[in-house]
Amino acid sequence: MEKISVVIIDNHPVVRLGLTSALQQQKNMVVVGESEAITNALPVIKDSKPNVAIVDSSMADTCGVDLIPAIKQLSEDTAIIVYSMHKRHEPIFRAFKAGAKGYVLKTDDVSEMVNAISQVQSGKTFFSHKIPPFVANQLLNGESGKGILSSLTAREYEIAKLISQCVTTEEIGDALHISPRTVQAHRSNMMAKLNCKRVNELLVLLRDCFSH
Repeated sequence: MEKISVVIIDNHPVVRLGLTSALQQQKNMVVVGESEAITNALPVIKDSKPNVAIVDSSMADTCGVDLIPAIKQLSEDTAIIVYSMHKRHEPIFRAFKAGAKGYVLKTDDVSEMVNAISQVQSGKTFFSHKIPPFVANQLLNGESGKGILSSLTAREYEIAKLISQCVTTEEIGDALHISPRTVQAHRSNMMAKLNCKRVNELLVLLRDCFSH
């Protein structure tokens, strides 16, 4: 059986060593190269044309996500998994918009990465189990280019931006010439669409979305 070839691109030697050790124990996987920076990563990709590339989201010399188009240009069939500390919604959307097929968190067990490699190699999309299901669903429905707020109406989006700035319900009503009750109704609709159970949860999500 032909083994799945993997290249690991990560800033940290300990991470590369740990992943290499874990993957080499898999009978159907082989690590064919590794790199700590973009300057070395692309030649490794070009030479090895791996089945899968694991890319650190925060490289020393660039954002790992920005490396994805260059990897695809050198090796079109290479499936890319972003390996990240961040489970915020917008970075996840950005990664998949750039062409990633998998997203694994560095807090996940290594078995999650092994599973991710198998999944993306077979043409499937993989998400860490810690990523909210509604985020994964939006991505699978082809909404990666629109972002997490794509389901909101224009008015809801307007109110969401003000909420993210900690503007009160009354102040939002005054600014948009609508009643506080109407603002609350829009907020309730947003919470349902974004799967937020509490107002504070909505606030945290919106702050994240509008901080980029």
